[in-house]
Amino acid sequence: MDEYKYIIWDWNGTLLEDINASLKSVNDMLESRGMAHIDKATYREAIGVPIRVFYDKVFDMSREDYNVIIKEYNEGYIRYLSECGLSDGAVELLEKFSSEGKKQVIVSSSNNAQLLKNVEKYGVGKWFDAILGAEDFMADSKIDRAINYLEKNNAKADESLVIGDLIHDAMLAEEINADCVLLSTGHETPERLASSGAKVIDSLREML
Repeated sequence: MDEYKYIIWDWNGTLLEDINASLKSVNDMLESRGMAHIDKATYREAIGVPIRVFYDKVFDMSREDYNVIIKEYNEGYIRYLSECGLSDGAVELLEKFSSEGKKQVIVSSSNNAQLLKNVEKYGVGKWFDAILGAEDFMADSKIDRAINYLEKNNAKADESLVIGDLIHDAMLAEEINADCVLLSTGHETPERLASSGAKVIDSLREML
């Protein structure tokens, strides 16, 4: 770990264990449309970036207004957010990296205003050099924001480590030529994560 000067964190499903809030919100939406609930396994198989990929698999988007879908999901997610906590080992790992002088940044597909509020809610903002969320709620690619951050800091690719829970995080790492570790307890299945070629762990404590 000594070689890394920059740690690029994902937020949802990585630092924040929030898959249940997401699943409950989606199931509320399905129920309101008279559709059957999905289980966690189905959710994790369907998830993707951009998030429109997920909705196309789970809902009949030919009959839906995508903006309404996004609004409904976020309202439900916020309702269940109080049930969520930080991933096991997250605080200890953030403290460890900070004590070693590494710069840590969150690069997330989440709306930036909501992300800032949640980072403050869980009391971890002090460990980050930057928090880079999206301008909207569409959960599109976050790769450009990571590239801009590294360029601004004149960071070398081999000095960076990406930690996430989606294949998209592995794609981000590949795009910036960084190493990548993926957490198997997040929003995507371990099998799909393994197909990315990144190192897959079952707990952030493994990195301690």
